[in-house]
Amino acid sequence: MSLQYTSRSSLVERVIEQMRSQINAGEWTPGMRIPTESQLSNSLGVGRNTVREAVRALVHTGVLEVRQGAGTFVLSSRDLSGLLQRLDHA
Repeated sequence: MSLQYTSRSSLVERVIEQMRSQINAGEWTPGMRIPTESQLSNSLGVGRNTVREAVRALVHTGVLEVRQGAGTFVLSSRDLSGLLQRLDHA
């Protein structure tokens, strides 16, 4: 499942979409620990910094949660940023 793109930002976006698809497909469920940064880097064929940025973005939207010393876990299968934007406009 190697991803090959030229632009760094689009590469991060592709990794984010791949990770979201894992969650939406039920391969990663809420409460589940996702693979390590190194494992994701190898399976996606991207650098660890790219994975780090994608994880950070998904943490920011409320999809993932980083637990220091324990790993990264699926917090929600829903992207909370869209909900927050809709609430903001209401």
